[in-house]
Amino acid sequence: MKILVVDDEAEICRMVKTMVEALGVEVHTSSDSREAALILEREKFDGVMLDVAMPGLDGFQLARRIRSTPPNRQAPIIMMTGMDDVETMRRAFEAGVTLFIGKPISRERVYAIFRAARGAMLAERRRSARLPYRTGVNCVCEEQRFNSTSINISEGGMALESSGPAKVGEVVSLEFSLPDARQPIRVTGKIRGKDPSGRTSIEFTETTEASRALIRDYVYGKITE
Repeated sequence: MKILVVDDEAEICRMVKTMVEALGVEVHTSSDSREAALILEREKFDGVMLDVAMPGLDGFQLARRIRSTPPNRQAPIIMMTGMDDVETMRRAFEAGVTLFIGKPISRERVYAIFRAARGAMLAERRRSARLPYRTGVNCVCEEQRFNSTSINISEGGMALESSGPAKVGEVVSLEFSLPDARQPIRVTGKIRGKDPSGRTSIEFTETTEASRALIRDYVYGKITE
């Protein structure tokens, strides 16, 4: 797993990094919350640990940014705080925080919070795991139909060679096949990114439970082979 630790005190970042790495987790750190927000916009993490009181963006503001950032919108957020009052927790949960770890940080507290968060972090890692997969995809965007070819697929989305006339932010309906699936998979997604060559990243926004299960079983089965 890979996490990002954000605290304006560099010593706290180093201490948490040492403790968490002992659990076999890859840890990145940032002492600048604005820099962290930019990192989170372009890089996927399985979880984020952040402080409450920071210059630039405080913990509540950064949590809201994370929840609006496609790569990490569903990643568990652990807030490090010495404040345990009801108002702080209310604001944190409203901003999207998942769990709290009290300060001063200790090895026992770190290990306990990771035992609590590990399942959610692993689920997020599996959800975003991209498996190379090529198949024809029938697409519809605002009643315009076009064909494309997939590059990879995950439980949460897929990449296409092109998205025709569709633009970033638009909703597109997709139909494609999976090995051993008796019927085509039909999902709705939103275009999250498109590079100059036309390659497009799509986040699934609506799927039936049956289609989600077929995608999940195919991706996880291949990853664990």
